[in-house]
Formats: sequence, structure tokens, C-alpha cells
Amino acid sequence: MVDRTDLPPWDRAVTRWLTRYRPTTETAYRRGVTRWTSWCTTEGVDPWTARRGDIEAALAELGRAGLAEATVALTYDAIASLYRHLFEDELLERDPAARVRRPVIHREGQVRTYLTPLEFAGFLTTARSMGPDAHAAAAIGGMMGLRSAEMCQLDVASVATVGGYQVLRFVGKGGKPAAPPMPIPVLRPVLELLAARTDGPLLRTQAGTRLDRRSLGRLVGRIGQRAGVTHPITPHGLRRTFATAGFAKGVSLRDMQLGLRHSRPETSALYDMDRANLDRHASHEIAAFLAGFAS
Repeated sequence: MVDRTDLPPWDRAVTRWLTRYRPTTETAYRRGVTRWTSWCTTEGVDPWTARRGDIEAALAELGRAGLAEATVALTYDAIASLYRHLFEDELLERDPAARVRRPVIHREGQVRTYLTPLEFAGFLTTARSMGPDAHAAAAIGGMMGLRSAEMCQLDVASVATVGGYQVLRFVGKGGKPAAPPMPIPVLRPVLELLAARTDGPLLRTQAGTRLDRRSLGRLVGRIGQRAGVTHPITPHGLRRTFATAGFAKGVSLRDMQLGLRHSRPETSALYDMDRANLDRHASHEIAAFLAGFAS
């Protein structure tokens, strides 16, 4: 039996659990657990003695409150991780989240923006007119598919030469090091930045400070507005643009998975925003192949 009097305060237990995660995940998981504890406070539930039904009820209420499916699923991920940690540290005798099903995310119903090739051309041209930092951010996001956190961590020292290619070195999601090559349209604005800098952050605000995720998001949104893009565009929308353009050009799923640095090909396939394009349907290629034998 776990001695209830020896349990640490809930907030301290949550803080210790969060230390195992990188800053981006820590922030997201902290929000998720805050939603859970707020629900517990409202319902008079002690999170130390919560049961499976409590977690299911909280997640259902979040869905009814209008939160996005992805947000509810992320809240579940945070709750499940926390209780697994408490159980493994023998602070709980059972894991109340162990048998709770992860909420389903209906990808086809999500509004996930990206830029068509013509939209991206206008976006890049506009970014170029706004200065080298905006130009480099647009090129790196749309033509290399870096995540926003990865773009923000780039330093002048991140630019290196490997095997005759100039690459960007950074630490990606999950702490995995990456060094993708810079295509020429990306290399040009990056070299323009390097011409005036010897150290410090690669991408900067107008005030000269490092771009963070919020300021990068504002910059990308501002470029989109000035370029006349009729829908909101985000740094992650640029990553979808990179993936969708790759699939449309015929890049293999394996190579797109490597380019996006996903652990599973199924995740990469979700980034193809042009899957419904009937011009790309496999039946065209197959019919042309088979018809050749009948002619």
C-alpha cells in the first residue's frame, strides 16, 4: 500500500515529471496537465486518487467544450505520461490512464494550411523584399521543411560544410541531430546573412534578437498577408508546403520521410495536402502501362 501521507504535493510531482522533456514538449504537456487538474478542482476529484472514468469524463468534456481534436489528444498524452511516471516511481499502486483510449483525430476534417507552388512563389518574392532574415526564414521553412523550433535554434555556427555540401546543423525533435543540405535557393539568402555576421543567431527579429516561435509565427503570417495569401499561414504550414510539393514532384515516400525526419512513413504521408488531386491518381499511370500491352 502507498502511504498517502508520504505523497509529495501534486504540483511538485508534476514539476519533477516535466523535467524529462525538452522545452517545447514540456510547455505543451504542462498545458495539458493544467487542463486536467482544473477539471479535477471543478469536479472535486483528488488527482492522486483519480480513476479511469474520471480521465475519460474530463477528456469528453474538453471535446464538448469545443477544443480541437488534436488538443484533446495532446491532453490525453500528457495525462497518460504523468500517471505512467507516477506509477513507475511507485507513488501510485495503479495507473488510472493505462486503459484509457487515446482520442481519435480525424485528419481529414482538420484545417491544415499550406501554400500551392504559385502561392509560395509570391510568398518567397514578398519575403525577399522584406529583408534577408524574412527571405531566409521563408526559404528554410518552405524549401527545407524545418520545424519552427528548429529554425529558431539556428546559429551562424549552424552553417557547415559536409561532403561538399553546405548544410544546416541543428538538433531536431527527440534530440536527434540533423544536417540537411541547403539547396541553392536557400543557400543564397543564408549566405547574405553570413556576409554581415560572424556569430549569434542566424534568424533575427528587426530588433536584432533571436527569433522565437511566436516572433517567427508573426513574421510568417506577415509575409503571407503582404503576399496576398487568402488564408492564414504558419511556420508549420511551410513545412506542409515542403512535403506537399515533394510528393507532387514525385519524391518517394521513403525520401520524404527522411527529409521530414519522421520516425514513421505514415506520419509523412499525412503531410501531403494534395492527396485528393485526381491528376495524381495512380490509375493514370497504371492504365497507361496496361493499355500499352493491348495496343
